[in-house]
Amino acid sequence: MTAHDPLALASNRRTSTFERRVARSLAAHLDAGEAIVVACSGGPDSLATLVATARSRPRGTVTAAHFDHRLRPSAEIARERAIVASAAAALGARFTAGRAPRIPGDHSEAAAREARYRWLARACRDAGAAACVTGHTRDDQAETVLLRLARGTGLRGAAGMERRAPWPVPVRTALSVVRPLLDVARMEVEAYLAAVGLEAARDPSNDTLEYARNRMRQRVLPELRALNAQAAAHLAAFADRARDDDDALEAWAALVLAEIGRVHDDTVSLDRGAILALPLAVAGRVVRIAAALLGVAVERAGVEAALHAARAGGRHAALGEGLEAARQGAWLVLGRSPLISSKSSVHPLALTDPSATILKLPRTGSQNT
Repeated sequence: MTAHDPLALASNRRTSTFERRVARSLAAHLDAGEAIVVACSGGPDSLATLVATARSRPRGTVTAAHFDHRLRPSAEIARERAIVASAAAALGARFTAGRAPRIPGDHSEAAAREARYRWLARACRDAGAAACVTGHTRDDQAETVLLRLARGTGLRGAAGMERRAPWPVPVRTALSVVRPLLDVARMEVEAYLAAVGLEAARDPSNDTLEYARNRMRQRVLPELRALNAQAAAHLAAFADRARDDDDALEAWAALVLAEIGRVHDDTVSLDRGAILALPLAVAGRVVRIAAALLGVAVERAGVEAALHAARAGGRHAALGEGLEAARQGAWLVLGRSPLISSKSSVHPLALTDPSATILKLPRTGSQNT
């Protein structure tokens, strides 16, 4: 039985167990009758996601979306597209296909990803969907955590991918990415497809060591599994704990900002003594959230420069994107150059729900894959 035979999709106890897990994850983030797009390359992870999603959602609400990055031979892409189209037909799902407008000049992962998500945004619009479901698994989460740690990141980056996340590239409408397989191991995906009787495509580019993620998958994780067979599961669990800890620190910082912050026109002033008395992890977040209220996403170096200015005073510290911080008496003032005088009138920072404010502010660092 193959993807080219729509009648070959089996349903049994093994498939039902997997599908219930996916259904519970989707229900936590999506309304029951909500239209959704499933990004599907035809590979094992995304194909399993398509089947399980379509089987757990009302008929006619799911659209399978296949995208050609124009980085591989057209014959391979045509075969994968046919697998997705055939599966969609068997499942009663809609099918749409897109193609990159041009071949990425540097063949980079980042350029291909941006092209894919820009097209997926259009596919969501055409389908009347506000969310796109992807097939990222627990193994992908482990790889993401390791890659971010190796490249340098903070607690938020170590939290890996979110189960529901904002759209990863700028778009005009509010869209989100939903990842129902983040708690599912790749071997479980393979077992599910075997139980369904569906043969997924195998992308030869996944075997090359040209891409960092492939090197992580083929070289690093096998070594970690030799140390502990549950290495990927432990890394994914660590990501969840890191996210919980970061959320708690963000909420603490937002509450502190509401207490020690003052606003005037286009600046935010922070009680210098109060911010210096905070744990560094909280103080840095207070600075970052204050900068975000002024429309600037401050990187780590900018946060450190602001805290140094609070301690040492002296010249203005550049935080990035035209934002500065300066010590003015009892205050650390953040604003665009030139900063206003500390003699200007100020008033308390009004955050009606400080703990919720962080959900609306931009965070620095890569959050999606």
